[in-house]
Amino acid sequence: MSQPPVPPTPIPTRWVSQMEGQLADAERRLASAGRHLDAGAGSRALEEVYPGVMGAAMVRVWIGDEPWRRQRSLDDYQRMVRTELPSGFAMLFEMKLDHRGFTGWRAEDARPLIDEAKSFVGAVRAELDRCAPKPRN
Repeated sequence: MSQPPVPPTPIPTRWVSQMEGQLADAERRLASAGRHLDAGAGSRALEEVYPGVMGAAMVRVWIGDEPWRRQRSLDDYQRMVRTELPSGFAMLFEMKLDHRGFTGWRAEDARPLIDEAKSFVGAVRAELDRCAPKPRN
């Protein structure tokens, strides 16, 4: 995973709002996944957190690619998101492409992936905080 540089042009407010929304959803999903783990439902925890990690990876792509300045195809974005995923979620991404779900995951097996997701989402949040324009007082 690479850390994108600070964009050379300020991120437009509407894009910051979109990115904030993606990360807020990821954080909400992490909290829910934690509750599923506590209940012993590893499969459900992964199902809950997976879309949030994908959204956080998309935010990382947006920060580095400046979509407010250029257009990309859906295939380009899918490839770019895949390269930003943490290793465990890159594996889950491949499972999803093979039409395999998350059935059968025990909580103790899913926990390291949920921990990896927490670290990843936190790192993307820090990148956005570093790159987003600061409100003026």
